[in-house]
Amino acid sequence: MTEIFKIAIIFFVLVVFFIGPLNIFDKTNKELRINILNYNFIINFNILLFLSLISLPIKNYQLIYITILLLTFFYTLLVSKISYFHLIKKNIINFSIFYFSFFIIAINISSNLNFGWDAKYFYYIKSLFFFEGLGLNELREFEHNKWHPHFGSYLWAFFWSLPFMEIEYFGRLSYVFIFCFSIYFITKIPNNNYHSVLLYLVILILLFKYDRFSGLQEILIFSYLSIASKILYDLENKKKILDLIMLILITNLIMWIKAEGIVYSLIILTIFLFNNKVIVKEKVFIFLIFMIFVSLKYNVYLLYDLELNAQPYNFESFFSLSIENLYYRFEKILIYLGYYSLINPIFLIGVILTILLNFLNNDKILTKNFNIYFILNTLFIFSAYLLRDLEIVYSLKTTLERIVFTSSGFYVYLIIIFINKKFKKWKIS
Repeated sequence: MTEIFKIAIIFFVLVVFFIGPLNIFDKTNKELRINILNYNFIINFNILLFLSLISLPIKNYQLIYITILLLTFFYTLLVSKISYFHLIKKNIINFSIFYFSFFIIAINISSNLNFGWDAKYFYYIKSLFFFEGLGLNELREFEHNKWHPHFGSYLWAFFWSLPFMEIEYFGRLSYVFIFCFSIYFITKIPNNNYHSVLLYLVILILLFKYDRFSGLQEILIFSYLSIASKILYDLENKKKILDLIMLILITNLIMWIKAEGIVYSLIILTIFLFNNKVIVKEKVFIFLIFMIFVSLKYNVYLLYDLELNAQPYNFESFFSLSIENLYYRFEKILIYLGYYSLINPIFLIGVILTILLNFLNNDKILTKNFNIYFILNTLFIFSAYLLRDLEIVYSLKTTLERIVFTSSGFYVYLIIIFINKKFKKWKIS
């Protein structure tokens, strides 16, 4: 019972990172602004990323940071002159669904504490370093630190080390919260709570699988890609400066979660650069900021003597492949990609809809964004395995399912747009 109570409590601790520093209240209709919730989430996690880079022990600032966010929230609530009763009344349905979906998944995780293979040998051990108050300087002594960046493990440690909460899987519940919020964010339809809730629950059920919350990092990149796809689409319809900033901050987070994060960041940036509503000066500015973030990662790795390229990719071995071997690899990639696409309905439907957009849809923005993503993501998948200096079938069996899942994050919003348009059509008829 104590553990169940703590699960209920940690949800509200996680909520704190969404309610500040920006004012989340809409003074016009006196309800929560979901875009601002998303901005706060991205800002706060970038701040945590920065704090991890300077190796400040989590315990030294954790409670102070949470307190500042809480005080900011209550101040904006006071200034906005919104009553607690009105706030609860306006948001009770969405909040309740969000809370109970998180709670059910959290209970499922608490009853099955198995780690994924990578989590067991890489991410969990990294999180232990941060949990013990150590930083990147000490982490470089860990033999397997070289395989992937550290930020997912840092989040794990941050929420694991909360006072009176110090249970390992509580750190992983932050992944659950991020995942649930990303789906909530992209399914939210203004003035249509019931349709939004239905979409949210259906997508959640389709995507939930325990292994994805077993300490593996794919769920984080999946969630950020989902949010990025919505922001990219919204930018073409109504440009907002804050959306530009949040988009580049998302790419920064993705780069520090997994090695392939840099590829997904570049894909997001490429789609953005093809945006017709953004002027050249803004594109140049965002590109320069992106390069600063890339440079920051490069210099941090040099500072802490971390290995920049530890992945098993080898251009020399690729160019030495025979035509027969190259064809064999290509064939195996195609077969396994087809198989894992069939068992991932979101990825499969997303790819099919992307292709159909070119023949059936007059939404040029939608078509352009998802065409670019489909082409670049497909090139990435094939390149990753053609260049991989490991036995091809073993590599595909052990990693491709996760890459397909990660990649499907961008397609979720396309499916939602398609359903919403059909819903309106059905409603009219």
